[in-house]
Amino acid sequence: MATEYPLPKWGVTMEEGTISEWKVAVGDAVTEGQVLGVVGTDKIDVDLESPASGMVAALLAKEGDSVVVGSPVIVIATDAADLASYLASQSG
Repeated sequence: MATEYPLPKWGVTMEEGTISEWKVAVGDAVTEGQVLGVVGTDKIDVDLESPASGMVAALLAKEGDSVVVGSPVIVIATDAADLASYLASQSG
């Protein structure tokens, strides 16, 4: 099952972050802990690490987008079949 993952909160005062760079693309295989991208906060740039292993099904924010903490930023599918199912559900 493809799962949406939210932008984490890295500091007590953090309310949003900006997607500075994605290091993955839709269809890429990822492992738990792998750096998916870089998020800029009001204080520092932080590596966004994958919370699970699988395949990138969707990037829900573009580079340069400002995202509220807790908002979904990426969808990770469990395997190729799950990825295909997710992509098919989004096209129809």
